[in-house]
Amino acid sequence: MSVAMPWDSEDALTAALYRVRMRGAFYSWTEATTECAVEMPQFPDTLSFHIVAHGTAYLEVDGTDPVRLTVGELALVPRGIAHRVATTPGAEVVGRADLLPQAMLGDAFSVLRIGPEAAEPPLALLCGVVAFDSPAVDDMLAVLPPIVRVDSARHPVMAALLPLLARELREPKPGGDAVATRLADVLVVETVRAWLADAEADSSGWLAAVRDPQLGAALAAVHRDPGHPWTLDALARRATMSRSVFAARFASVVGTPPMTYVSAARMRGARAMLAEGRSVAAVAAAHGYGSEAAFSRAFTRVTGETPGRVRRSAA
Repeated sequence: MSVAMPWDSEDALTAALYRVRMRGAFYSWTEATTECAVEMPQFPDTLSFHIVAHGTAYLEVDGTDPVRLTVGELALVPRGIAHRVATTPGAEVVGRADLLPQAMLGDAFSVLRIGPEAAEPPLALLCGVVAFDSPAVDDMLAVLPPIVRVDSARHPVMAALLPLLARELREPKPGGDAVATRLADVLVVETVRAWLADAEADSSGWLAAVRDPQLGAALAAVHRDPGHPWTLDALARRATMSRSVFAARFASVVGTPPMTYVSAARMRGARAMLAEGRSVAAVAAAHGYGSEAAFSRAFTRVTGETPGRVRRSAA
């Protein structure tokens, strides 16, 4: 008798979160002892986050009011939106975060200090830029507003992780860069979970669909195996609905027809594999295509890029 595993859940939200994997991440512990602002440039297909460990910070996105963050609060900036992190609203920009001098603790972690070094800087925060390789995460991030604020005090795991991370950075020990990076990884995933929990009451679109018992079952199946030869009939059966009712309800809630969603999910999964250096033949086979040519045509039509270009860009 087969044993049900956590990733076999019919709950689409659980299935999506269980498969959250980062294909790129960079973290920076930032301390400021003088009034300033740091520019975060646009990084397509990424999510930025900022968690205040000490003091008060302001997050600024053009066209919106500054968002004030106090100790324990975290802000997500999805979809690679350019923004600024400031000690006070409208403070002078001292430079781009990725170009300012900083001490590297490893390949993916740095310490950035602005102004004279102090034992207890007025502002200390963890900043990060991450990218994910799960197709469902793109749909999840697409429903986020330009700035999302989460209070770690309302979420015990987040509240416990932040002081652990701060201690690893303030009291360096052998292997501390690896520990800090792993803690930051967990913190990012936990933050997405926290936002989803907070947004439950006013969810719409994709988020409403994954929480719908019937539509969610179909979405969970696609998230588990986007390369499966899905048909409209097969997805309707997963949702225990008639073909016509399922197609109409899916398009109304999600905003796209079911098979269009399946194609997009396949191509996002394929893109992640190509970015890892997998061969076009292997990626085509993993996503249900009998030939490289058929896969390449479909991939180019959906993404606007050729598979070869994605592999070269990743390299």
